[in-house]
Amino acid sequence: MSTSPRPLVPVALAMVVFLVILLPGLLGPYGIFIDELYYLSCSARPAWGYVDHPPLAPILLRLSRAVLGDGLLALRLPAAMAAGLLVLGTGLLARRLGAGALGQGLAGVALATAPLVQVMFGFYSMNAFEILLWGALTWILVEIELRREPRLWLLFGLVAGVALLNKHTVVLLAAGLAVGLVLTPARRHLKSPWLWLGAVLAAVLVAPNLLWQVENGWPSLEFYRNASLYKQVRLPAPAVAGLQVVFLSPGTLPVWLAGLYFVFRRRDGADLRHLGVLYLALLGLMVAKGESRPDRIAGLYPVLFAAGGVVLERLVSPRRWLLAALVVWLGLWGVALAPLGLPVLPPHTAARWAATLGLVPQFEQGEGKRTELPQWLADRLGWEQLVDDVAAARDTLSPADRERVVFFAPSYGQAGALEWLGRDRGLRPVYCTHNTWYLWGPPPDPVDVAIVLGNERDRLETFFEEVELADVYDCDLCMPWRDDMPIWVVRRARGRIADRWPDWKHFE
Repeated sequence: MSTSPRPLVPVALAMVVFLVILLPGLLGPYGIFIDELYYLSCSARPAWGYVDHPPLAPILLRLSRAVLGDGLLALRLPAAMAAGLLVLGTGLLARRLGAGALGQGLAGVALATAPLVQVMFGFYSMNAFEILLWGALTWILVEIELRREPRLWLLFGLVAGVALLNKHTVVLLAAGLAVGLVLTPARRHLKSPWLWLGAVLAAVLVAPNLLWQVENGWPSLEFYRNASLYKQVRLPAPAVAGLQVVFLSPGTLPVWLAGLYFVFRRRDGADLRHLGVLYLALLGLMVAKGESRPDRIAGLYPVLFAAGGVVLERLVSPRRWLLAALVVWLGLWGVALAPLGLPVLPPHTAARWAATLGLVPQFEQGEGKRTELPQWLADRLGWEQLVDDVAAARDTLSPADRERVVFFAPSYGQAGALEWLGRDRGLRPVYCTHNTWYLWGPPPDPVDVAIVLGNERDRLETFFEEVELADVYDCDLCMPWRDDMPIWVVRRARGRIADRWPDWKHFE
């Protein structure tokens, strides 16, 4: 067994270098991702909570901006480093479970070729940190069994508390773990005071965010409810399971299935079956809900990849032909799916390749969410053009109107684009009623002149005395709901905007 992580260090470093240094040079028309624009805005307004996420990701981005500035590097380096840590940690966990250099390499390389990992770590969001933190939590569960050390539940609670400050969905991991503990001999831990002390520690860490929720009327609960009712697409059970296979890559299927086999059998007296039950419980929940987002349980796969590396190393080491076949299998699928996970092909070429593979899933409801290009690529397009078009509309105003104009955007993406990409062009102040932008409030009344993105003339005429179409924003291959968007110049609000602000709230 290898006693060092050296087999995975080059892979982890290569992933960081590729995501941070090489990939931006290949981006072509691809640019900043829609959620990154939102996180930039949140990072500029520190708080203990936001409508659709807790405070950790904006805090980390604020620190990154303080060191690296407001460019793409500040956004991409933290996510890329998280990817490198995940790959390296997966190899280290494989070693901890008994894998040598070959098994560690198989585990880490297989994980790195998964499109889901490439997508989630290819831009800044809380999802990258969620996967890393879930991976850390499952590793701690392994260590609790291998070391027979119940005091590690305190460490589990500490990391779980940090994970709750990053994304509330870690409660799903806790629920699945509860099922795993009840249904396996690991139920003995339920009698341990260390487990419950760890739970208390997690609750203490997340308490500031909960207090923020109380103070603001539990906006996250409203957001989750609306997302479930109006945003998420419901899929049949085979499609839910199929998305797991596709987004982890069919090439990696033998690896994580071997890992699932591993955790369901005893190893040197350490029973890891509760980890297998945890995975199956959450997968079953996704199937029952018809969940369209394959990343919901992505953080459980690192431990399965690590365990699979142990099994496959033992299987292929004496059979060189089988090792060669596995490497070719992984490599072919990795090459075939990489253009869908990463923006390495021009948009039209990527769209044709996605259509050839039949892989343009729709994760959200509505015709405006159907596109030729996968959403995580389509939502990197068109932001600079939007800023140019809005700036052109602003420049048609008189000097006096330019001094007092305000900007209204329909979503946090457009609002963030105007605020950040348009900051050197004077496209401020920006207002929006989507998610946390709503909490940041309406403009001071009265509003005499404004530029409004989206909306229909008839609706705007009920709010403003004068409505003029300035331009129509065109965005080829971006998400359809952003394409053919009118840009209006409106004047003299009919009444106070502050009085109407609650009616325009959009939590989704």
